[in-house]
This record gives sequence, structure tokens and C-alpha cells, in this order.
Amino acid sequence: MLSYAAFFFLVFVSAVAVFLSVQGQELARAQNAYAQEIAYGLADSVHTAFVAGPGFSQTLSLPRDILGRPYSVSISRSLDASSAATGFVYVEWQSGGKSAVFSAATVTSDYQPVLDGHGFVRLEQDGKMEFIVIDATQNRPLNISNRAGAIFLGEG
Repeated sequence: MLSYAAFFFLVFVSAVAVFLSVQGQELARAQNAYAQEIAYGLADSVHTAFVAGPGFSQTLSLPRDILGRPYSVSISRSLDASSAATGFVYVEWQSGGKSAVFSAATVTSDYQPVLDGHGFVRLEQDGKMEFIVIDATQNRPLNISNRAGAIFLGEG
């Protein structure tokens, strides 16, 4: 009788382990899909501001988190004005104890931050690149505007 109980307990534990593994993979896939939606949505909004020309302004509402995980959005801009290494939107969050990133390309342009006292929009430098970082966890509206051909990002 004990051997039957041990066998069924082993089968039960194995089934739970497989279920938890599949659930973790599905959660990671869903987080990546949500980050992809955020990155492409912001990239499209930046592209719209660029194409619409000077005077365009749009206010966006970014989600506070990615399925319960805090995240940040950054847009790259090069310190070298002749470089075409600008125009990438990065969404970064913590998933499964490690950092996960999704990126989407957008137009190469002159990006300018509109800094505020809340740290919602800030400027960070990494080598020859600068990043306009947006802290989405603050749940503030983001304004994207085109002023004389430059794309400005700041609190809405």
C-alpha cells in the first residue's frame, strides 16, 4: 500500500513541476508580448510626431507596469550629431530574477528631454550614447511634441 502511495505522490509532484514550468514560460511570453506592444506603440507615436511636422503634440498614457513588474522606457540619442544610432525605444523590466529588454526602431531624429523635478523624464549617458529615460511606474502622462523638427519628450 505504501509503495502505491509513494508512486502516486511521485506522479503528482512531477505533474506539478511540469505545470509550474509551463506557467513560468507562459508568464515570460506574456510579459514580452506586453513590452513589445508598449515599445511599438511609443515608436509609432514618435514616428507620427516626426511625420506630422512642427507644431504636433500628443499626450500618451503609459501602463504603470508589465503584468505586475515595474519597467522603464528609454529612447536612444547619439552624442555625435552625424550618427544614425538614434531612434530606438527600449522597454526594460525584471523577469524571473533577471533583466529583460525589448527594443523597437523608430525614426532617426533629434530627441530632446523635457526634464522635470519628479524624475519622470531624465537623461542618462552610456559611452557615446545618451538615453531619455521615462519612469513609467510614476503613472504620469507623456507628451510627445515636434518643435522645429526636434522631438521633445516630457510630462504631459
